[in-house]
Amino acid sequence: MGLDSVELIMSIEDKFGIAIPDAECEQIATVQQMADSVFEKIKLNPNEKCLSQIVFYRIRKAFEQFGNEKRNITPNTKMSDLLSETDLKNDWTRLGIRIGLKIPDLVDLDLDKTLNKEVRFLGFKVFDRTEPVAENTLRKFTDWIVSMNYDELISLDNISSKYEIERIICGITEDRIGVPVSEIELHHSFTNDLGID
Repeated sequence: MGLDSVELIMSIEDKFGIAIPDAECEQIATVQQMADSVFEKIKLNPNEKCLSQIVFYRIRKAFEQFGNEKRNITPNTKMSDLLSETDLKNDWTRLGIRIGLKIPDLVDLDLDKTLNKEVRFLGFKVFDRTEPVAENTLRKFTDWIVSMNYDELISLDNISSKYEIERIICGITEDRIGVPVSEIELHHSFTNDLGID
């Protein structure tokens, strides 16, 4: 386990007010395993409110203000189907303002569809470009927004579900490591997928 991993675990322990034994830390490889470890150590305060549903309704209302019909705005709808292709950058800015929370930044492939997925130098693949953000579903977008705004949306004294723990872990990972939340999946390995030593 490298220093980045240790610092990430310490940040998570501090945030939740828990201690994860060293032997257990050494077994944690994925974001989901980290969330599972935290879940085992805290007391939940279940309530009837579903955070993802509350945030989704806020997002849906923002997309309705772009002239979309409510019935066409579902968790499985792609964001690109609800925004203008010709003015995506401005629509994205207005969307963030209407939602009133931090949202992920657009990436190069969102703004220029003609770009190759691979970046090459002298004929060699240097790296893959980040997947377009706007091509994802509102379900993923909701998760990203919850992760990016966990301090505002989730009371650490009143965590009500494992979902909230997972979103906080993704948010902390983005904050501490710098990997955009749109590139963090629960099944990702901290070392192999996210590049944490």
